[in-house]
Amino acid sequence: MAAAHARAVLFDFNGTLFFDTPFHEEAWRQIYRELHGEEGEVPGDSFFRGPRNDTLIQAIAPEMTEEERTACSIRKEAVYRSICRSHPEQVHLVDGAEELFAALTEQEIPFTLATASIPDNIDFYFREFPLEKWINRKLCVCDDGNYANKGEMHLEAARRIGVPLSECLVIEDSIKAIDYAKKNGAGIIVGIGAKDTHPNLRQAGAEYCICDFNEFDLRWVSN
Repeated sequence: MAAAHARAVLFDFNGTLFFDTPFHEEAWRQIYRELHGEEGEVPGDSFFRGPRNDTLIQAIAPEMTEEERTACSIRKEAVYRSICRSHPEQVHLVDGAEELFAALTEQEIPFTLATASIPDNIDFYFREFPLEKWINRKLCVCDDGNYANKGEMHLEAARRIGVPLSECLVIEDSIKAIDYAKKNGAGIIVGIGAKDTHPNLRQAGAEYCICDFNEFDLRWVSN
């Protein structure tokens, strides 16, 4: 049974605090062309959504060795960061996020990031966004190679802030991540995304759905 309210908040980042899906898709298209040349049709955007980098690279170039896939993943994220820098007007936190951070801080409700981003991207986000004002970098959990899936990241993030996952509110835009949070007994799950994604997010296990953080209800959390 979900908690009546949570004592802490675990934020995903990509697609949650930063609506950057188009930047990732553009980076993947560039990588695909680098691997296959300009000839041939690049898969549709949905092909690049969801799987981890290594899985996608295996699908794109199955002949690659593990070492080559790692290098390709690093290259893709560097391309992504370059694309972000070329669109500074779009590189900002989702509406209402900073106000929510301020409210959580004022109410002494702990929060941190549990994100599948790699460490280089986390460093980039801390430089580009005012995250250090709100979040302790050492408490963030990211894809540093120590976690098999997003569910393990949620559990580790909860451990780092000293609150059981069963008493945490988890905010995600990914159906798979919501499924992990539900299976691991997260206290409350909030899905975020465009209105047309909400039915699928609810079906995956989100109790509530929002389009941005102006719609976040502080009654969901309590210290």
